[in-house]
Amino acid sequence: MRSAGVSGGSRVLRDLLSRYRGRVALLAGTSFVGALLEALFLVMITGVAMALVAGEDRVGPILGHSVGIRTSLALGGVLLMVRLAVNLLGVRISAHLTADVTADQRHILSTAYLRASWATQQAEPTGQLQTLLTGFVAAATNAVSTFTIGVVALLSLVAFLGTGLAVDAAATGAVLVALAVVGTILVPLRRRIRQRSWASAGASLDFATSVSELGALGLEMQTFGVRQRFADRIDELNHETTETQRRVQTLTGSLGPIYIALAYAAVLVGVAVLTIVGSGDLAVIGAVILLMLRSLSYGQQLASAAGSIAANAPFLDRIHATVKRYQASPAATGDVIPAAVTPLEARDLNFEYLPGRPALSGVSFRIDTGDIVGVIGPSGAGKSTLAQLLLGLLEPLHGSLRAGGRDLREVDRDWWSERIAFVAQDAALFTGTVAENIRFFRDGISDEAVRRAAMQANVLSDIEALPHGFQTHLGERGSQLSGGQRQRLSIARALAGGPQLLVLDEPTSALDGRSEALIRDTLGSLHGEVTVVIIAHRMSTLDICDRIMVIEGGRMTAFSSPSILRKDSHFYQNAMAVAGISAGAES
Repeated sequence: MRSAGVSGGSRVLRDLLSRYRGRVALLAGTSFVGALLEALFLVMITGVAMALVAGEDRVGPILGHSVGIRTSLALGGVLLMVRLAVNLLGVRISAHLTADVTADQRHILSTAYLRASWATQQAEPTGQLQTLLTGFVAAATNAVSTFTIGVVALLSLVAFLGTGLAVDAAATGAVLVALAVVGTILVPLRRRIRQRSWASAGASLDFATSVSELGALGLEMQTFGVRQRFADRIDELNHETTETQRRVQTLTGSLGPIYIALAYAAVLVGVAVLTIVGSGDLAVIGAVILLMLRSLSYGQQLASAAGSIAANAPFLDRIHATVKRYQASPAATGDVIPAAVTPLEARDLNFEYLPGRPALSGVSFRIDTGDIVGVIGPSGAGKSTLAQLLLGLLEPLHGSLRAGGRDLREVDRDWWSERIAFVAQDAALFTGTVAENIRFFRDGISDEAVRRAAMQANVLSDIEALPHGFQTHLGERGSQLSGGQRQRLSIARALAGGPQLLVLDEPTSALDGRSEALIRDTLGSLHGEVTVVIIAHRMSTLDICDRIMVIEGGRMTAFSSPSILRKDSHFYQNAMAVAGISAGAES
């Protein structure tokens, strides 16, 4: 598995850069031209220095030509200015390239996630998407940025060595051979960096996931007084992650010094060749040595870039693999538009999260327009799974769920989403105004519809009591509101779109008696107009229901009116007794 990831990272980087081949080619061209201009400048200025030392008024012959000192200085100035302009163009191209890669990778990753099925999204570890969009994309962008640095360094090295070959082929050829040996020696070290980096990528993702999970348990941590244990656990995870990072950084950082030492040895070989072969021109000797020494900085950049790419490529590979996984399980997209959402008909409905462990089995029922249906059962019986199937978020393993006479898997998702709504047990609000939270990114919902929904949800008076009414900012995740207010605001959000089907999962489980009564009034007012399915443990919440479905162990054991369930359902009888509700009071 690891070896596949190691080799895959570089391949993914190549595939990614192929999308920007035009800009990469332009960057390569500007890099080569800039380096060639620099090399010519160094040859020219070395010749001027040597001519001045020798008391001569001409420079050369260099590359077969002799030029006056003043002309050489003027040419050197022109070369320097043109090189600056070319290099600044290269910087601009590189900056645009890395910025576009960051934006594109975030877009690709987030779009793939948002278009994936609910089952895939639900299975993702807490905080993984955030970590991928931030740290992993940053590492992938760094790999691309480092690649551009490597391109500049490689072509600059080629330009310098090419100029050196033109000035003195023998000495430069000896250095080239020595540098090839240096590159071969460093191959095992770069391979080791890739292996360590793959482990580091996995450790970083595990660390972010674990910290996110622990962060969500803040209330429990404070209540049980285990702050130190949490701190110890985070320290342990931090140590594991930083240890892998330390190994990668040590290996990556060692590339530069090792390369410099070996490259200086290569230059030493070149000078030795000059000594043995001999050269009658001091300017030529000086120019070659200066070119070779200047080449070392580009060679060092190239070696460091290779190490950095090896270290960051696994992060890019993880992003690529995650995108593929999201794309492999897209959300259902049908094209059928039924006459209406209802009736909802389940026929031998079966679903399982894990093979051989059914969450629902053999469930069949019919829910008609305007019905208010309750769903009860012990924890883990399959109630929430049923809700997600009704919403079309999950697909049955066997059997079918039909809406308006058509299989829900074939129904157009946009049409369906405009006609259904959901209220979760924990009201999830976001940082924004009251109106923005009720509208919930649905631009087609008018201010009048927002106000009407707030009135239906019995939360209008609470909103009007806020400092700026519907334009009041609620703070992070609606922290300025009470639990009951947040839940009723969540119901207003569900009603704002005028749904034909409303599914509520434990809407009153954490509310006080007054808030529960307000929500019951809201739901009761929808009778006959909106089809409502209420999953609840509180039996008092269900006194507005026409029928109640009993789910036990993944099977529907009863589905009838409360009066019949009082006689026929043992679970319903026990639930009523536990709730302290007598038969007469319930009726």
